[in-house]
Amino acid sequence: MKKTTIATITTITAAVCASAALAQTQAITDPQLLDAYAKIREMGPNLTPQVIDGTGRLYAEIHKSSDKGNLEVTRDVHYGPDAKQAMDIYTPQDGGDERPAVVFIHGGGLTGGDKVNPLSDLMNANVATYFGRHGMVGINATYRLVPNITYPEGAEDMQAIVGWIRANAPEYGIDPNKIFFLCSSAGCTHTASLLFNPEVMFDGAPNIAGAIMMSGAYDAGNTDYFGDDAALREQRSTYALADAYTGPRVPLFLLSAEYDPPAIEQGTARLYLQLCEKYNDCPRFAQARDHNHISINQHINSGDDRYTSMMVDFIERVVRGEDE
Repeated sequence: MKKTTIATITTITAAVCASAALAQTQAITDPQLLDAYAKIREMGPNLTPQVIDGTGRLYAEIHKSSDKGNLEVTRDVHYGPDAKQAMDIYTPQDGGDERPAVVFIHGGGLTGGDKVNPLSDLMNANVATYFGRHGMVGINATYRLVPNITYPEGAEDMQAIVGWIRANAPEYGIDPNKIFFLCSSAGCTHTASLLFNPEVMFDGAPNIAGAIMMSGAYDAGNTDYFGDDAALREQRSTYALADAYTGPRVPLFLLSAEYDPPAIEQGTARLYLQLCEKYNDCPRFAQARDHNHISINQHINSGDDRYTSMMVDFIERVVRGEDE
């Protein structure tokens, strides 16, 4: 990593302050949300089983009354032969077509997670529901897990998802040139490979329009997936892949959570600064205030639009062809 300078610190601080200022203009008054945020603050920047479970239970209750929209849901659509290679597709029922598709890639440390959260079937469905409610096709995908796969098979699942959507886009009213990925935590490990690793691209291009990456895990620390060779793992990290990548630039929106573990927060900052320097132009960045590593995705479609409105704006700007 290049030496951090006052200029780079100023760059990322300005991005955090700008996102915080925009979020402050959308005051939260819902008592249930305010109570959830108070409890998240008490939990702090930890990622223990108790925090994961406690945060999930807060949002399982919140999503019981969230707006589910008027969507047609097609469940367990397979993009590959493995049971984990499956998606749920949320399509608006107004007969439109050529819509953007937003594909949610869940976290779980490469070893766990699913398109359905065990605490409530309303999560991770909340993500696909939100984008379906906003005129897009929401897709909630899952993928194969360690120890059943090794590098780069998780990233190959991302490639297979894109290939399937592009091949079947007309059936679901999707514009194949408007596919966006939205990933969380370890889901961003595989998404980043799709973005920066030509091995799992389509003729050297990711073939997606953009990506929203929330509290991503960008190192290559899992030896069961990335291998025992430390030097090889470093080459397979997002940082090394992004540094070496010379293909088409895909618009990105990076987010971290106010109560992310320090390693996650620092990893997002490192990738942000690396991309700023590589392209002499920074990607969009926001820090989600009041959120932890779990709530940053579980809060989507909760009625708090401070950060989801930024996501929609990002997608709309990319679709219009504006520079991101």
